[in-house]
Amino acid sequence: MTAVITGIGVVSAFGAGATRFWDGICSGVSAVRSIESFDASTFPVTVAAEVPGNIVADCPVSVHQRDRKVVFALRAAEQALQQAGIAGLRGAVELSLGLGLETALLDDFSLLSNGDIDWPAAASRAGTAMPRLRTPADLAAQQLVGELGIGGVHFLHMSACAAGAAAVACAASLIARGRSSMVLCGGTDSMINPLGLGGMARLGATSPRATADACRPFDLHRDGLAMGEGAAMFVVESAAAALARGAPVLAKITGWGSTQDAYKATAPRPDGSAAVAAMQRALQRARLEPAQIDYINAHGTGTPLNDVTEALAIRQVFGNAADNLPVSSIKGAIGHAMAAAGALELAACAMALGAQRVPGTTHLQTFDPACPISVVPAGVRDVALRRVMSNSFGFGGHNAVVVLEAP
Repeated sequence: MTAVITGIGVVSAFGAGATRFWDGICSGVSAVRSIESFDASTFPVTVAAEVPGNIVADCPVSVHQRDRKVVFALRAAEQALQQAGIAGLRGAVELSLGLGLETALLDDFSLLSNGDIDWPAAASRAGTAMPRLRTPADLAAQQLVGELGIGGVHFLHMSACAAGAAAVACAASLIARGRSSMVLCGGTDSMINPLGLGGMARLGATSPRATADACRPFDLHRDGLAMGEGAAMFVVESAAAALARGAPVLAKITGWGSTQDAYKATAPRPDGSAAVAAMQRALQRARLEPAQIDYINAHGTGTPLNDVTEALAIRQVFGNAADNLPVSSIKGAIGHAMAAAGALELAACAMALGAQRVPGTTHLQTFDPACPISVVPAGVRDVALRRVMSNSFGFGGHNAVVVLEAP
């Protein structure tokens, strides 16, 4: 059975709503700015693409607001369900959710004294004798189920920056096998906090510049990523089910592929072979030749290693067709949303199919000749689109690729 997308919800640094997200990534203007959610003045990184604070403060449901990504997931899910026209059917909806790896916040460690838990302090803060030392990995899933009445089986994906894409691929696979008829899927994450930001800076992944153009994918002078956050959620169902209830089909999910570099925790395999295999598997599942892809939304982190490796992998898969195949990265506009990145980029791909135009690469100024692909600069480009590909290549060597087709 064919899996189709009938609802899209987005929370990004441009605000809540898919339209705000789309307008933002097409504007050529970055949402990267000085960090406001905590005092980052003493950190080596002081800018990020933060979701506006009112989105958390104004969340209409009673949720665990200690973890921002929970709120993002709920807001995005509500939008997707509304667009898909899901009300009384929610009990029949299953869940496939991509989540980040972060299970503790910096203030958790104030509960430790000489390596042991300070039990009185823990009880005082948590209102119970049990310490609140870890955020449950499935907290966002628990809240989605409880607040939205989602039933069925729940699948969690914690494959770093590929998690959001993997969650959507899983949903499409469930539909294709006839295992499920409707799945709420996507990714959510937030690492813009002292522990997350400090950790990424210590890894050397972030750009040292405190300017809006901190992230410049495929630029000759790129020097690291900018942290981002947010969520994108989708209602994915069988084409037959969508037709039966008169739901709008926004895109078809025709191909997906995943691989593992088995190389290093924070660096891609230099020859790009695992990324190549993921793209080839997605094309094979979609029964497409490389020349039939009209656009690629690249992982494009703006780091020196990722962009060259990804460009070379694209060249290996698409050959001479890569000379004219439009490629862009939206991370220059919304930063790297980690586990939510792949889902946000799939939302951009689905909306590109509807608009018949592709978002450019914000802050690309001087193209790096070491990246032998055709990268779209900032702004927007009108392109006849039928089939598009989204690449997600994460820490730990996780690779996930999804192919969408116009309905």
